[in-house]
Amino acid sequence: MNNTLRRNRQILERLSPEGKTTLRREVLLQAGFDFRYFTHLYRTQKGNTYHFCYDYGYLLLEEEKVLIVNWQQYMER
Repeated sequence: MNNTLRRNRQILERLSPEGKTTLRREVLLQAGFDFRYFTHLYRTQKGNTYHFCYDYGYLLLEEEKVLIVNWQQYMER
């Protein structure tokens, strides 16, 4: 399980070098990303849920898109 989590994190880091990127879900799947594994969730006040793999997270958007973000200080675990 930990190997899958680390691989997921590495994929997110590689695809989002600037810390915030939007791309198609298919790109993550083709890179070997496994959406079933994540370390924790972050829910915003607006009700959005980010799935995190250590310090990189993603938000599933409409039209099969994904927003990748870095963990920020204001996000509480």
